[in-house]
Amino acid sequence: MKKILGLKGFLNITVIVMLVGGLVFTFGFGLSLYLARHEVSAEVNKKVELDMNFVNTYIDGNLQRVEDVAYTVLTSKFGASKRNIDGKGVIAIDPETFQKPSEEECFVLLEHFLDANPYICGAAIGFEKDVYPDTEGQYGFAAYVTNVSGEKVRLKLGEIHDYRQKEWYHEAASKDSAYWSNPFRETSRGKIVTCYSLPLHGYEGRLIGVLAVDINTDTFRDVCKDIAPFPSAEVTLTDRQFRFICHPDTTFLLKSVSEVGVYSDYKADDSMRIKMQSHQAGHYSVNEGRENEALFYFMPNDRTGWTISIECPKKEVFGGVDRMKRDTTWIAIVSILIMIVCFVWLFRKMQAMVINKAGMESELNVASGIQMGMIPKIYPAFPDREELDVYGFLKPAKTVGGDLYYYFVRDEKLFFCIGDVSGKGIPASLFMMVILALFRNVSHHTFNPAHIMDSINTSISEGNEHCMFCTMFTGVLDLKTGHLDYCNAGHNAPVIRRVTEEGVKIDYMQPKKNLPVGVFGEFEYELEHTTLKPGEAIFMYTDGVTEAENVHHQLFGEERTLAALLDGRAHGLTSSKEIIDNIYKNIEQYAAGMEQSDDITMVVVEYQGMKENKN
Repeated sequence: MKKILGLKGFLNITVIVMLVGGLVFTFGFGLSLYLARHEVSAEVNKKVELDMNFVNTYIDGNLQRVEDVAYTVLTSKFGASKRNIDGKGVIAIDPETFQKPSEEECFVLLEHFLDANPYICGAAIGFEKDVYPDTEGQYGFAAYVTNVSGEKVRLKLGEIHDYRQKEWYHEAASKDSAYWSNPFRETSRGKIVTCYSLPLHGYEGRLIGVLAVDINTDTFRDVCKDIAPFPSAEVTLTDRQFRFICHPDTTFLLKSVSEVGVYSDYKADDSMRIKMQSHQAGHYSVNEGRENEALFYFMPNDRTGWTISIECPKKEVFGGVDRMKRDTTWIAIVSILIMIVCFVWLFRKMQAMVINKAGMESELNVASGIQMGMIPKIYPAFPDREELDVYGFLKPAKTVGGDLYYYFVRDEKLFFCIGDVSGKGIPASLFMMVILALFRNVSHHTFNPAHIMDSINTSISEGNEHCMFCTMFTGVLDLKTGHLDYCNAGHNAPVIRRVTEEGVKIDYMQPKKNLPVGVFGEFEYELEHTTLKPGEAIFMYTDGVTEAENVHHQLFGEERTLAALLDGRAHGLTSSKEIIDNIYKNIEQYAAGMEQSDDITMVVVEYQGMKENKN
């Protein structure tokens, strides 16, 4: 159950990590998109500004050339020059050099304009009425030449209408300065043109007439069309009254913005209108629903008062970013779905593993209980035997271990053993239980520890395919005399406590070196003898005691083992259990912070003598 709860905790942490990871990814992805849109917007702003500057420069260049042509023709044909009259710069004609040209000469002069600049589609010159008083025209003399289908056509405007009331003449005359008219549709060819008007003066400053040159705006529309930064972008040009000069939809031409809606389908705010009407540059984000969002840029042309504007649909401006967003979102969704599937699969696998592991651990716990149930744990081990104090201690490194000990009394003799099986875990525990069962069975048929060892060795050597073995120390203590027969099969030398005239002496025994049981089936074990006086004891242990490590990987060792025995004696610890508990406490303190790597087993057998032998 604890393992299952632990798995749920792990899964909860995993879900939290996934959610946090998802939030971090979402935040990072959103920030990346924001930065990408910001970078794209900055690049578009820069490009559109360059495009509008190009259009602005192109318009200025063409208009400047027309102005230069007008001045050049006037100076070369009329002898005109720039003069400062009454503090104002005007185009004046020297009366001494100026001879009033004939009507033919006026038409020839205008034809020079059409020849001088291909963009000029018409030219007119009109005079005040008293300059040509004898003209046949009702309103005075004004010559006009236009180019229709490659042929120059001449018209006398004074015979048609009062040209002095027309914008090209009236605005230049009343303002007494050069003037670019609002575009208009020329009647002879149906082209939308704009007119440059230049007033003419005499040296005395009197107005003589006005020269006007028409320029075709088709070239501006071609440039606006060519610089469109996106397929659906709309580059437009409006005059001072916000009538369209250029627009992708030619039906909008010469119609005001208010007639056709505000620049396509988009809505502009009041601050944008005010800026445009005051001929300032700027850009705004405009929209008409989510599907019709656009970036709107505008810039004035100072020479004419016209406005250049570019509309860029956001779906095209940020198309790449939006595609990246869409693709990444789908990738993220698919990845999350795959991750969920993998997570569910992993959860089920882990759940099965935990259940299996829980089952295995339950079985191991049962095995451990069986194993620990085979060794004596009651203290005092023999409450009715005052001549004997025996205590055994076993601490497996894992759930089950390979160490063993056992003792029992038969026929006034104490049979005891301690052992350490090679390896760890379940195989070692099974091997340990086999050896323990053999020891218990054989010990009931002999008093000779060497025979006990021979019998165990012969039994486990047969069919020992995994070459497992066990170091053992076995002894038989006569409780009446203290005589001890023992046999050592490759085990750690026990420590013996002797009582001498000088006091208590503790030292290692020196048993003969026999092979561990299970190594070689024909080996003959040697029997050894000693005698324990009352108060003397033997301390047996496995290498889990001396090989316990501290955080510096230093071993507890034999010297510390002896020191722990002496320390217990010095502090008045006399019982076998007190001695072993004190040694284990020393091991725990020494190995603090380190995981136990091997089984720890200790046995103390203290002979106190038969009651009748005590004084």
